[in-house]
Amino acid sequence: MDLERVDVDFLLMADRAEAINGKLYMLGGAWDRIGVADFQKPILFSVAIGMLVPWNATNMSHTVLLTIRDADAHPVNFRIEASFVTGRPPQLNGETQRVLLAVPNATALLRGPGQYLLSAAINGRESKVVRFIAHPVAPDVPAPPSPG
Repeated sequence: MDLERVDVDFLLMADRAEAINGKLYMLGGAWDRIGVADFQKPILFSVAIGMLVPWNATNMSHTVLLTIRDADAHPVNFRIEASFVTGRPPQLNGETQRVLLAVPNATALLRGPGQYLLSAAINGRESKVVRFIAHPVAPDVPAPPSPG
């Protein structure tokens, strides 16, 4: 392991994810398929990412960039960039630290059915890519009113 390179430990898509006080809370997580009723409307999802920061990379500003591209490597209109700094707690002297980040209300307008790639780049270097499939589904039809 490079002693100064921040790496992505995990990158997950979810129905809902939040990172609070160093813990990740997730509902409907780690999926790789999403049903889309209308490809003219953006999909709503969450992203959870865990990054490993070596001791020698603490107390420095780092940037994480999340993007989505289609199977032909064309970018989709999804881009989230965040900066973070991990401190050096005295009780963790020399230890690698995990940093959690969640994007609870992400949206992306997909071009149509097919394969897409969610990418996480740290400090300009792609570190993790996860594949997901978007497939068409019938729109939800409201149930008729009950008699009575």
